[in-house]
Order: sequence, then C-alpha cells, then structure tokens
Amino acid sequence: MMQSEGDPLYSRVPGRGTADQILRRLTEAISTGQLLAGERLPTEDQLSSRFQVAPMTLRQALAQLRELEYVETRRGRKGGTFVRLDIADRLAAAAENYPVSIPELRELSDWRRAISGEACALAANRATEAERFDILELAESYRRVASSKVERRFSDARMHIRIAEASGSPRIAEAEREIQEQLTRMISIMPELSEANQAIGTGHDELIAALIAGHADAARSFMIEHIEATYNWGASRPLSRAGDAPAGSGLLTRPSSSSRGSGGPASA
Repeated sequence: MMQSEGDPLYSRVPGRGTADQILRRLTEAISTGQLLAGERLPTEDQLSSRFQVAPMTLRQALAQLRELEYVETRRGRKGGTFVRLDIADRLAAAAENYPVSIPELRELSDWRRAISGEACALAANRATEAERFDILELAESYRRVASSKVERRFSDARMHIRIAEASGSPRIAEAEREIQEQLTRMISIMPELSEANQAIGTGHDELIAALIAGHADAARSFMIEHIEATYNWGASRPLSRAGDAPAGSGLLTRPSSSSRGSGGPASA
C-alpha cells in the first residue's frame, strides 16, 4: 500500500520529534497494515523531511526497527528499507511476550469507547465525500479478504484508522492508531474461532451505513456495540484453558495448536 506524501502516517511528529516517537509511529503503521509486508519505506531524506526531524534521529529509529526485525535494509540500485515479508509472524512472536489480562482488555475497551466511538460520530458529521468513499472502499476490502486472518486484521485496522482520520481530529487519529496496534497484538495471541469473527465482523455493516448516511448518534452506538462484542468474546476465553498460562491467572495468551479453530476473530 503506497503512502502518499500527504498521508497522515508521514505527517510531522509532534513535540521534540525523538527517535522513540518515530519508532512508535512506524511500529503502529506496520502493526496495523498501513505499511504492508514487502513494502518499501520512503528514503531516509524523505522521511526526515516529512517527520521534520534530523536525519540522525531518523536513522536511530530505523536502526531500532531493524533490531526488532520488523524491517530490513537492502543495498543496490533497487535497495532501501522494506517491511519484512514475514512481518505477521514477527508481530505474533513479539506479542507472546506481552500477555493481556482481562482487566487490561476492559481498560482498552473503555478507551475505545471514548476514542473510536466519538471518531465514528465526528466522521459521520465531518467526513468529506472523498473520505466517505475511502471508508466504503476499505469496508469492501475487508469483505474481500475475510478468509485470511492476517489480511482481515490489517484491513479492519486500516478502516478504523481511516474513520478516525475523517473525524478531523489529529489527536483522535493518533489515539486510534495506538488502539489498533494494541488490538493487533492482543488478537494475534487469542483463540481462532470462526464464529466469533463472523459475529464481530458483521457489526461493520450497520456502523458504516450509519456513518455514510451522516447519522452520528447511530454510528457511535453501533461502534460501541462492536467494541463490547469484541470485549465479551475476549473476556469469555481466558486462555489458561489451553494450558499456556497458570489456571486462574486471567491472562490472554497464545493457545496451543490443538485448541485453535479454522478461522480467526481478526475483526475488532
């Protein structure tokens, strides 16, 4: 997915523009499918100019990304910095080090209610025709990749981020990117249940219809229902049942292979 020069992903980093801030921005973009496996990042000069940071700061952030093994640098005429082709596996492996407790899932859901719910309401009122078209396209893209857990998750994240961008609030959009990054990490270690994905994913249709029609209250309401469906699915399945966490720990961690189903609840 080639990003345009005016894309919010490459907008100025607020504050002092530290290497950690740039690392966070790029990590979120990779974790939410805004930067896809195999995609080439802009050149270092282009990135430092768009982020409005010193070239050395940009290089420090890219070095940390390489250390995480999220990107790789290739030399030669067709070289550059690329998102690793096995990025989905890399993200899942990293997520295993950060089990999610049910109280943390509740806190994330409450944060989503405040940010994502309001983003939908504001987008219903403020989105331009071009932004509404983008949202409809992303919703259709989600349907096309529904059979692939990885693609479905990234498509879902891109759609919610685009809605937040259409709210007209850069701070809401920034918060939504962070939320979607956390959801990617959480979902990658949770059970794969096709019926859960179907129940959660179908909530998009009413949400998108209300948003496109400009019905702010309905869009907010459908988004909150969508959030609570995700929470109820996750909270009802503490993965200690799979034997990968101590019984009663309340930790959501990667299930054993024998406990996995055929599909994945990759819509959030």
